[in-house]
Amino acid sequence: MLFILVGLILLIIFIVAYGAWMRKRTFAGIDRSETRREELLNLPIAKELSKVKNLNMAGDTESKFDLWHKDWDTIVTQSLPEIEETLFKAEEFTEKYRFHKADLLIKEAENKMTTIDSRIKEILSELNTVLESETKNREEVTPIKEIFHQIKKELITKRSQFHRTLPSLEKSVQEIENQLKSYETETENGNYLEARKVLLDVKQAAEKVQNQIKAVPGLYQDLHKAIPDQIKELRQGQQEMIEQEYNLDHLQIDTQLEEIEKHCTLMETAVNELSLEEAKDGLSGIHDQMDWLYAQLEKEVISRKKLQDLTPKFEENLVRVEGKIKELNNETEIIRDSYHIGEEDLKMQHDLGKSFQKLERVFSDTQSEEQQEAFSSIYERIDSLQTDLAEMETVANEFSAKIKTLRKDEMNAREQIQKLKKQLFETKRIIQKSNLPGVPGSFSAAVRKAGEQLESVYLKLDEKPLNMVNVQSLLTQASEDIENVFHQAEKLVDTANFAEEMIRYGNRYRTDYQDIDQELKAAERYFRTYDYQAAVETAVRAIEKKEPKILKRAELYEGHEA
Repeated sequence: MLFILVGLILLIIFIVAYGAWMRKRTFAGIDRSETRREELLNLPIAKELSKVKNLNMAGDTESKFDLWHKDWDTIVTQSLPEIEETLFKAEEFTEKYRFHKADLLIKEAENKMTTIDSRIKEILSELNTVLESETKNREEVTPIKEIFHQIKKELITKRSQFHRTLPSLEKSVQEIENQLKSYETETENGNYLEARKVLLDVKQAAEKVQNQIKAVPGLYQDLHKAIPDQIKELRQGQQEMIEQEYNLDHLQIDTQLEEIEKHCTLMETAVNELSLEEAKDGLSGIHDQMDWLYAQLEKEVISRKKLQDLTPKFEENLVRVEGKIKELNNETEIIRDSYHIGEEDLKMQHDLGKSFQKLERVFSDTQSEEQQEAFSSIYERIDSLQTDLAEMETVANEFSAKIKTLRKDEMNAREQIQKLKKQLFETKRIIQKSNLPGVPGSFSAAVRKAGEQLESVYLKLDEKPLNMVNVQSLLTQASEDIENVFHQAEKLVDTANFAEEMIRYGNRYRTDYQDIDQELKAAERYFRTYDYQAAVETAVRAIEKKEPKILKRAELYEGHEA
């Protein structure tokens, strides 16, 4: 029973607390909605609407103002009081703890205020658009009228400069004047938005006509004066240059100038029709074409001057290279009896002569009185020939130097043979001086081969024609062989001396040690059969039985290669 009572008490406490919390939450929602309603009511819409009264209250402006005023009166006198009544009912339901019903009424009030807020924003936006249009119209109309009056003044004071465009320009001016009148009418009738559209069209049209008036005189000046003068100047320049024996056929100046004149006619039609961008692009192309013609004529004049400077120098170089090639041919014929010249070198010499003859013919053609070529083309050809001639001279100099080195190479080879012969003699003298009992067969064979190799170089040098490539190859091999046997001789003598020294040193152990005696006898046999390396190894091995560190004694091994 006690538990039931406690449960009931707790339930009652919970219900009371929940009811109090819900009342507080709902009243807070009602207060927020009421605050929002008062903010909407206190918006300065009436003050904003009063600004329109300063405008011409007629036409579209008057209609809009009536609608805005009516909608605002409806909001103030009907919509907002109805919302206030709705919120009052929500308070009553809250007092009676009918929170769900109260929430529905609060939500209904919020939805209505959202709709009202959207409409107010629309009114203010439309209102500001009208006011801004009126302000911009008032600020911009004066500069536009000034531009218009300036256009009319230009057309009156410079009528002769507009030629066939005058009727079209006057028609455009009349249209602008009609549009300005339309603007005034719309403004007087209170149609500020429509007046704004008209004024923007007037501004665009006036700026367009203003730009046309600025451009047209210059375009006609170009078509009627500048370009014809340049055409005349080009024709006169062409005639003068032809009289001075310039060949200008490759430029086709007459054809190009006729095309330019035809194009000018088309561009004048474009200007007459006020297609000014088309005319500007076309005239720009004409000027580029004429600039190119001027540049080409200037190029011919410069080329002739360069040609006058280049031709004598080229002729001088031509004579010099011709002399070198002839001298080279003579040297080659003379030296071929004594020296071998490779087929590739002979072919190069032959091709050099043919190339020179061809170059000489090309140059001769450029100097012919029947030559009908432009100076610029002749200059470019001779300039290219100059490069080719320089390359030919380089080849001739290199080949001449190569021929001249053949005799020098022969003398150097003979000098080197004498040095090798002396070195081979020194090798034999080293062996003889050493008083060795003999030398190994391999060494004798190497000495014999080196001598034969040297003899083959001698024989090669006596051949006619002399092939220095083969001589150099044999000489290199002979040099390597003689150098090799020279070092072998030095090593052989050194090894024999060391072997003899080791045998003498080991004699101290022969009496007391039979095994050492036997090995030393073997070393002596090797020595007598000229195998000095084996003699050294055997003698050292015998002595090491008593003196393991025998080879570390400086006085015994110092200076011995073995």
